[in-house]
Amino acid sequence: MEVSGSKIEAKKVFKDNTTATNTLLGIYGGMHNADASPARLARSTGLSGDELMLTWTSDMEAIYKNMLAPNNVIGTNLWTAGYYYIRVANEVYWGCYSSETLDPAIKKQLMAEALFIRAYWFFYLTNLYGDIPITVTTDVNVTALLSRTAQRDVYQQIIADLMLAQTDIDEHYKGVNSKDNSDERVRPNRATVSALLARVYLYTENYAEAEQQASAIIAMNDTYTLVALDQVFLKNSKETIWQLMPGTPNTAKINTTEGNEFIITQSLKTDGQQAISSSLLKAFEVGDQRRKRWISTYTDSGVSPAVTYYFPYKYKVKSGEDIKEYSMIFRLAEIYLIRAECEAHLGQLSDALADLNKIRQRAGLAAIPEGVLNKDQLLNTIFRERQVELFTEQCHRWFDLKRTGKVEVVMATETPAKGGGAWNASKQLWPIPSSEISRAPNLVQNPGYQ
Repeated sequence: MEVSGSKIEAKKVFKDNTTATNTLLGIYGGMHNADASPARLARSTGLSGDELMLTWTSDMEAIYKNMLAPNNVIGTNLWTAGYYYIRVANEVYWGCYSSETLDPAIKKQLMAEALFIRAYWFFYLTNLYGDIPITVTTDVNVTALLSRTAQRDVYQQIIADLMLAQTDIDEHYKGVNSKDNSDERVRPNRATVSALLARVYLYTENYAEAEQQASAIIAMNDTYTLVALDQVFLKNSKETIWQLMPGTPNTAKINTTEGNEFIITQSLKTDGQQAISSSLLKAFEVGDQRRKRWISTYTDSGVSPAVTYYFPYKYKVKSGEDIKEYSMIFRLAEIYLIRAECEAHLGQLSDALADLNKIRQRAGLAAIPEGVLNKDQLLNTIFRERQVELFTEQCHRWFDLKRTGKVEVVMATETPAKGGGAWNASKQLWPIPSSEISRAPNLVQNPGYQ
């Protein structure tokens, strides 16, 4: 549901508990759709990095070859979608703030969720595009003249939003009525906010704070536990911290956009334009059950000789009326890996190894004994574990390559192999869409783009 900037319409929307809540819920339904869906984020950055290979010429070729142009529709759509959700979140926040008729508990919950959504999209936009405008108002005359803000200050805005949201948001998951608790994990709760805070603190190298946020979630073992590999991505699995459910009406009968886009069932020319790269396949250790249970194959017999492709199979349902899976946004395994990385940086090597081994053993791998790895070796092992645990989820690999400084080494090999020529360091940031540059007089383009 798009919210108008008109004061009269805003007064109507935020006068009533139901219409105010539906405005917020419209964000979650929209996020499941194509332009900014979890699958589109994973697919775009997976092709940019070393997770996915392009199997047939498509509109993703420029992203795959690290030759993205400012007028590319994929990069433009992601920018536009991200700022659209930020705008609606701002409408919800300020609309609720000004309302004198909303139920106080519902008002508080909606404002907290709006701050979380704003922070969430600032996080993705700054990691894709670098310095970005910070839009915290609904005044279009102000937002039209904004310039780009340094990423360090974007992170400060994200943290400020999340700290306030964490204070006000309910610890329980809420249903359609913000007063009612729900068994569905499809609206953010306090643990969801903590999960994003932990990730942000990790990215900004505030390891003590990240460890604290992660530990708070891990301690909630009645609510969050690691589950068997085949159960992780089921709707409302106990590993879930936050998922997106299909929007309604779900005329395409899609469980998740990940399952719909990643599962290959027929000719690659018409269905499925990417497969898992050889680099990712090689990253799995012998005996890793994630390789067996989270990856499947499709053999294209329409060519001679026949070619077998590997594709992500974390989600088992391509389409169907029985909704069994929801798109995973935050889950407990990531939190364990965040804490392990932070503990290693803080010199708590035994604790870091214990957290790492929880993830390894769930995957059927042997625990690494204490004393075998020094700090640097342990950090490299955690980094590789993130690669095979979190592949094709929420941009993790692409962002990990950049935040750890490994992107130059990896992409110097990957980009030429993909047909993109020599790797250019400026390509780790996507270009600001040319349509935005022409519309906003104070925006400047990222270096390396015309």
